[in-house]
Amino acid sequence: MEEGKQHYDGRLSDRRAMWRGIRGRCPNCGTPMFKSLWGLHAKCRGCDVRFERDNGAWLGAMVIAYAFAIVAIVVVGAVTIAMHGLYRGLELVLLGTGVVAVALAYRPVKGFWVWSMWAAGIVTTDDEHGRDLPAAAP
Repeated sequence: MEEGKQHYDGRLSDRRAMWRGIRGRCPNCGTPMFKSLWGLHAKCRGCDVRFERDNGAWLGAMVIAYAFAIVAIVVVGAVTIAMHGLYRGLELVLLGTGVVAVALAYRPVKGFWVWSMWAAGIVTTDDEHGRDLPAAAP
């Protein structure tokens, strides 16, 4: 871990850790967690927290992003229809709205999801995870 980085040794419900996650930073130490537009580093480069412990851990983030897109589509559709009525090309406007809404929401939602799993104790370092496992039978 780098000098000067603040490290929390417990699971916090404070808003600073949540906002770090939403901004794409590790909720534990604040180091950037995205390696590309959509992909996360396997581990935090600052504190070694492993972001994805199990396959399918991002299902909740995808559901939230899609729900956000549905709300955006309904709002844009209602406003557009109220102002202009039904018209040719409305389906393309709504499709575009959905794509843009998912694209804009996915990173912050994924960061929020990392924070929620971190706060629940699911996202931990490998050492912390090993301490939580039961001892193997001989």
